[in-house]
Amino acid sequence: MMKYKEDLDSKVKNSLSSRDYRHLEDLNELVKHSSEKKTYDNSCPIYFEIECSSIVKLSLVSCRLSSIPHIVFEFEKLKVLYLNKNGIKIISELIEKLIFLEVLSIADNKLGVFPESITKLTSLKSLNLAHNNIVSMPSSVGNLIHLSHLALNDNHLGTLPDSIGGLKSLKTLYLKDNKLENLPEGFGSLKNLKETSIRNNCLKTIPETIGNLKNLHYIDLANNSLEQLPDTIGGLESLRSFGLDGNKLKELPDSIADLRSLKTIQLKGNPLKSIPDALLKESIHIV
Repeated sequence: MMKYKEDLDSKVKNSLSSRDYRHLEDLNELVKHSSEKKTYDNSCPIYFEIECSSIVKLSLVSCRLSSIPHIVFEFEKLKVLYLNKNGIKIISELIEKLIFLEVLSIADNKLGVFPESITKLTSLKSLNLAHNNIVSMPSSVGNLIHLSHLALNDNHLGTLPDSIGGLKSLKTLYLKDNKLENLPEGFGSLKNLKETSIRNNCLKTIPETIGNLKNLHYIDLANNSLEQLPDTIGGLESLRSFGLDGNKLKELPDSIADLRSLKTIQLKGNPLKSIPDALLKESIHIV
């Protein structure tokens, strides 16, 4: 259970190593100082969790930080770090010291780039960088081979590196509300991907490799500029929900009949001439 710094009692102090306790005290002072400079309300809660005398989870949400205090990188056993709703613009390379980090969330900040240093955190399983100002991703993102969840929605991404296909463990990918005009061929290498939303972008084409995503259950491509779909779309044998509303599709490929698991397809707002007979089934809900 996450504990609040101000509720730190003697029992908890005794369960924490002197090193981590000292760092926690220093961090508390830094956060208080940062808060006092920016507002009369200096209540910036620090939450944490202890395991085997070390802090393994740390939350600095809404602490009005402009950068990550360097003392955070001294919690060597840290597995989970929440930094949402601050004003963080850059990430220090010192974050590479957190070699055990599995969950990192820096959503709702002011990051302009996807920090390459994060791609060296090869233990990461979940990464949330949503609601920032990120314009590109480094090719080294493919190094995050254990990553299963990636959220980059509401940024300014125009392209994705082909190396994104190296994320072999990825199951959920959120890219809605960006400026993507295409997806790389490597997108089709995300063999374990189950759910992705890429709605509200500028997509004009979808790579043929998308048909390789045999485990994909849900894909939302609504509100893009798609004029056609590749024939390989029929390879999405596990697909249950398909969002295509708000595009420029005039026809659908015959291979769409091969989507045996399909339950819902959203087509509203497309200039379709007709709907394939294969979709006119009681088992498929057309919106």
